[in-house]
Amino acid sequence: MEEDVTSKRATRRLRDRKNPKFYTDDWALGEDEIDGYHSFPLEEKLESDQFNHSFVKKMNGSDLTIAYFQEHGFNTPLLFDDKAGLDLRLPSPNFTVNDVRMCVGSRRLIDVVDVTTQKNIEMSMKDWQKYYESTSKDRLLNVISLEFSHTKLENYVQTPKVVRLLDWVDCVWPRHFKEAQIEATNVVDEMKYPKVQKYVLMSVKGCYTDFHIDFGGTSVWYHILRGSKIFWLIPPTEDNLVLYEKWVLSGKQGDVFFGDIVKKCGRVTLATGSTFFIPSGWIHAVYTPLDSLVFGGNFLHSFGIEMQLRIAQIEEKTHVPQKFRYPFFTEMLWYGLERYVYNCLGVSHLCSEDYYDEDVSAKVEPQKTETELNVNLTQIEVSGIKGIVIYLFSLPYNKRSVPELIQNPASLIKEVKVLLEKHRPDSQKLSITGKAVLPPLADINDADIPKRKISSAPVGRPPGQKRKRDSDLW
Repeated sequence: MEEDVTSKRATRRLRDRKNPKFYTDDWALGEDEIDGYHSFPLEEKLESDQFNHSFVKKMNGSDLTIAYFQEHGFNTPLLFDDKAGLDLRLPSPNFTVNDVRMCVGSRRLIDVVDVTTQKNIEMSMKDWQKYYESTSKDRLLNVISLEFSHTKLENYVQTPKVVRLLDWVDCVWPRHFKEAQIEATNVVDEMKYPKVQKYVLMSVKGCYTDFHIDFGGTSVWYHILRGSKIFWLIPPTEDNLVLYEKWVLSGKQGDVFFGDIVKKCGRVTLATGSTFFIPSGWIHAVYTPLDSLVFGGNFLHSFGIEMQLRIAQIEEKTHVPQKFRYPFFTEMLWYGLERYVYNCLGVSHLCSEDYYDEDVSAKVEPQKTETELNVNLTQIEVSGIKGIVIYLFSLPYNKRSVPELIQNPASLIKEVKVLLEKHRPDSQKLSITGKAVLPPLADINDADIPKRKISSAPVGRPPGQKRKRDSDLW
């Protein structure tokens, strides 16, 4: 979305209890590093015929289904003139910033960017509302995306149906962790799942976000409730990604409009009521021509795995601070492998209900189930699963981040190799079923899900226990 993964802000310490630390709300959909100064004429970039190339596919909401992703993948930005057929619930068009304040609280502190100085400031929602509604503004400010899950605002917004069916937070991440989330802000110590699903953006006319890629290669859905946005779009070809890396590391983003140095850069205007889907890895910049109120969210999914991994590598090469990356990214990969093995081979590698009462150093044997295994994977999924294994093995031991619920990663990897051998020859035609191989866990009968006690540390170790080094488990 509107995020600059190249931010050079100082990395925070994670465990300062006196001053709770956040995965700050400026690291996702939001316009976190707005380029207040740029030497290139932005007006020229808004009007130039150079960017008339269209990469966008217009669709009807009813056509965006699991079967569409299984057949076509998700490599092209998708534009919907209205939300009909998307099963997307939003506030009424007369919803205002005042209503946002009433839902999240007047004293909720939010990150705001001063466009001219590029400095982050903190404001209460009450003060932000006063600024946004004032007719005379002495400076240009932009709210960095505000994640509002677990607030009253959450009840007004339901993500598009296809996102609910694909998002790995709902299909892969252990459900009891998400259900245990209480904290509405993004306090790191209290985060029990990747809390990046629901954002509200409040931008005033004139805000500009330079070219960036959304964290972790996440895909994005984006609805204009009011106002307008202009996107410049660049496809994530290997040549473009290499140029992007060099551009980021040059430190001269303010002097060079990235759209000028690639072969093709498109531009699209989003009007009030339109919904936009951006695939993994697309490089984009955003301008706000009118005061705008936008809802959106980020999601990892099975039809973008390889690009998600590629973007994670770019984040490493360009030294993106951890707080601007997708939270629990590597842990999510492990859970993704586990769910594929469970749903395709009927073998569970998650710890049993009495896990937290056991000696965690003891070997946990995989559990077989009677799951129906008549499954065909798309070639996109097969390649993605293989890519995850290669990516995890490329990481140093101390960065492999095996979740504590997966006590025998070596056994899991062996099962993944069995899965790949079994499903490599799967028929693409037979894989187009309209049903996801990894369905939302909430849609699965509770009796079919191995029960686990809720831990206060979803990716850490149980209280008082020590874990073997990952290298001892591979």
